[in-house]
Amino acid sequence: MNVLVLCAHADDEVIAVGGIIRKLANAGALIRLVMFSEGAEGYSRTEMKGQIVEQRAKETLRVCEILGIQEYFNLHHLDWDLRVGNSTYKAVIHHVRQFRPDMIFVHHKADYNDHRVVHDVGVEGWFHAGIPCAMEEGDVWRHAPLFLYEVLQPMSRPTHIVDITDTYAAKIEAMREYATQHELVGGVFQLMEGRSLERGYLIGAKYGEALSLAAYRPRPVSNVASLADL
Repeated sequence: MNVLVLCAHADDEVIAVGGIIRKLANAGALIRLVMFSEGAEGYSRTEMKGQIVEQRAKETLRVCEILGIQEYFNLHHLDWDLRVGNSTYKAVIHHVRQFRPDMIFVHHKADYNDHRVVHDVGVEGWFHAGIPCAMEEGDVWRHAPLFLYEVLQPMSRPTHIVDITDTYAAKIEAMREYATQHELVGGVFQLMEGRSLERGYLIGAKYGEALSLAAYRPRPVSNVASLADL
């Protein structure tokens, strides 16, 4: 199984789906992380500015080891300047067609600035990767299930919750590696624990992570009886 994770910034993937990523890795999945921003604005003191991009890149590589992410790409865009446009669409199309994922994860819509942009280009790029356009980016790849995840703003009605009780420790260990961000994202460990407990409660587990299956493209049903399995 190939799993593609799209995110705006280093730490989004851990806060949102760190436990799910580790579970998929444990199950033998090949996981590719594509990050849009290199994190140039992610410093909490001015003396950190010259080193922050390099520091965050090193942190992300350590996080990839902890979560079992085998492939990592950074598109090197600027914070607060991520844009919906030809280059970002084509980046998504390229990674979908070249990696040929069986499932994709991306931000949900109701979050702030950069997260919303990655949601928009992720959903549209996923859609266009499955139809014959921008063919210089590779051969068409089918519309694999696209799951939306939550970072700062929770989703109001997730369609799926995954029990991450067995991988919650890895999620926390990974977030500890993002030390440069602890001052910027105040209370992040409290956020992660509270939300994981809440999501777990909804399914009778200790810890959980929420997803919503994107309905941007309708799912075909050939046998009406199979609706009972959805």
